[in-house]
Amino acid sequence: MKYEVTRDCVIKGSRYKLGDVVSDLSEQLAKDLMAIGRLAPHHEPESVNRAVGAKDSEEKPKKRGRAAKPKAEPEAE
Repeated sequence: MKYEVTRDCVIKGSRYKLGDVVSDLSEQLAKDLMAIGRLAPHHEPESVNRAVGAKDSEEKPKKRGRAAKPKAEPEAE
């Protein structure tokens, strides 16, 4: 299982910084480090379809345009 480091620490003689991912830990060591707040379970981010408006996307892009300017009135003489 993969774990994410939540505080800078030294694990098995190696230095790890905040945000590093560690995978080669024994179950008991990982459990102990999670108990003192050094590790948290690592979750892979979900992929998101960013091809909005492309051929195979679900939605069409939203168009954001400017509002039409009001026409100027002719000057009265």
